[in-house]
Amino acid sequence: MSDENKKTNAEIRKVQITGKSTFVVSLPKKWAVSVGIKSGSIVHMHPQEDGTLLLTSNGGVMSQGLKTLTIDGRSGEPLIRDIIATYVAGYRVIELKAKNITLEQRKNITAIVKKLIGIEIIEETHEKIVIQDISNPGDMPIDMSFRRMHIKVQWMLDNTIKAMKIWDVPIASEVIRQDDEIDRLHLLISKQFMDILLHSRISEKSELGLTGAFYYRLASDQLERVSDHAGKIASIILESREKIPDAILDQMVRINTTSYKLVNDSVNSFTKCNVELANRVIEEHKKIGEELRRIRHPASTLDPDAVMSIGLMADSVKRIGDYAANIAELSIDFSKSI
Repeated sequence: MSDENKKTNAEIRKVQITGKSTFVVSLPKKWAVSVGIKSGSIVHMHPQEDGTLLLTSNGGVMSQGLKTLTIDGRSGEPLIRDIIATYVAGYRVIELKAKNITLEQRKNITAIVKKLIGIEIIEETHEKIVIQDISNPGDMPIDMSFRRMHIKVQWMLDNTIKAMKIWDVPIASEVIRQDDEIDRLHLLISKQFMDILLHSRISEKSELGLTGAFYYRLASDQLERVSDHAGKIASIILESREKIPDAILDQMVRINTTSYKLVNDSVNSFTKCNVELANRVIEEHKKIGEELRRIRHPASTLDPDAVMSIGLMADSVKRIGDYAANIAELSIDFSKSI
């Protein structure tokens, strides 16, 4: 065996042809035995983007196994962040152990289980809670998750604009609640990407390769931030003690409608790799900052609470446009990689 083959730990097999067109190669015996292959077993072959061939004995459904977290003395955000990180890392079973799991910890665990797609509590005692991912990774590929996320972001932006127009508190409340669903989808996409990265597993329902999954993961970050700022605008409507004057509010609604359109156009440019549309989004985005500056100037003479609300709302409207431009730039990068 050559030095190069020793370094890569490759096993060499000679390809044979049977009949007129069937290529045959034998499997390494040590690997076949270790994964339980015998006469009549089925193996799955997954062509990769770089020309290699991934061979699995179980269709690529490889478990990350069990992850145990010791949670003594941990509760609130630190505990929730640990569970989220383990979920995103691809572990399908998470065991949470403590000498005595407190009521607060149980509430934290129950809350985060509701926020993570496909996760259920399957065992619960005084010392242990086991949660498991019961979803099938192939049921909803990463690009489908992204489209679903976009639909929900569209709903948020549309209703944010409605709430702004008539300063509608109930609609604003619904917008804030929807932000949790966007977070759930964003975490799912993060988990799906890690699953693909770790196991080279692409859903048969998706035409994306690893590079495409990478760009969809980046684009989902931007959509999640758009939803955050839609939620912030809704929070201003709920919390502001002084209503913004109608003349200023009308201008803010108009600019936010432009930002909303840019988000939709940027996502369309991304999913269709439309570079021309992406460039139009980037150019239109540049106008938003100047228009918002013109609104802020006359607003400085108003009640301090209204001035603060206008400033916060204008910042969120601008950032929604910024994230649309970021998606458009990703669209251009993505188009050059395929």
